[in-house]
Amino acid sequence: MPAGVAALAVLLGGSGAALAGAWTLPPGGSEFWSTTSIAGAGSAFGPGYALGDGANYRKVEQNLLWEYGALDGVTLLFGTQFLAVTITGPERAQYAGPGYSDAGARFRLAAGAGWVVSAQAVARAPGAGGSSSRAALGYQDWEADLRLMAGLSFVLLGLPAFLDLQLAQRQRLGDPPDELRFDATLGAEVAPGWLLLAQSFNVLSEGAGEGPDFDLSYDYYKAQIATLVEVDGHLSVGVAAFTTYLARNFPQENGLVFAARYRF
Repeated sequence: MPAGVAALAVLLGGSGAALAGAWTLPPGGSEFWSTTSIAGAGSAFGPGYALGDGANYRKVEQNLLWEYGALDGVTLLFGTQFLAVTITGPERAQYAGPGYSDAGARFRLAAGAGWVVSAQAVARAPGAGGSSSRAALGYQDWEADLRLMAGLSFVLLGLPAFLDLQLAQRQRLGDPPDELRFDATLGAEVAPGWLLLAQSFNVLSEGAGEGPDFDLSYDYYKAQIATLVEVDGHLSVGVAAFTTYLARNFPQENGLVFAARYRF
């Protein structure tokens, strides 16, 4: 598979969090990502996975991420986020302001012809920590994301393709519970410069959290279809659609993601 396709970052995450592919950047290489996620929910899954009345909100997340190849096999990453959430209904609330800021690194552990295994550690600082709005819940406490990643490039039905698998432990301070996460992306270059992605984002809370807002355990599963188009040797743009197809004690969220990547 062409190295330029295999090394693409996987940033079209329906969860809104910055996700990077298992491949590291070459020394001195840089990539800048901008993603805008527009999502909403009008119902929620209950404790038995049944869909019913529930959360009603709209959410916009603007994420910026810069990745830099510091050394061979070591990529640094820095990200920031702007967040706007509106909860409608009897408990109407609004928040507009900083979301999370991320800083971390990805380390290549092993690699061979067409495959790579990496580890990534990211610290996440909350920008909404001082807000008293209910619309900022879930964005107010420090987090750490520890991730084991594997990437494989191959030929699928005659097309250059790759598979990216990620298993993560999300440590969350404060009231929210810790989470176990599993993300998977299957991508294929369906035409020169056109990448089609099928993605799965899965989150399981590790028990319930603390306080009245996080006193239930939960899990949710999102599916996403995305396309990324290379405009020239530096710029690529993409769009994705995602849905929460199954969950427990979690909103049924649907949305769109618009992305742009500039490679230095």
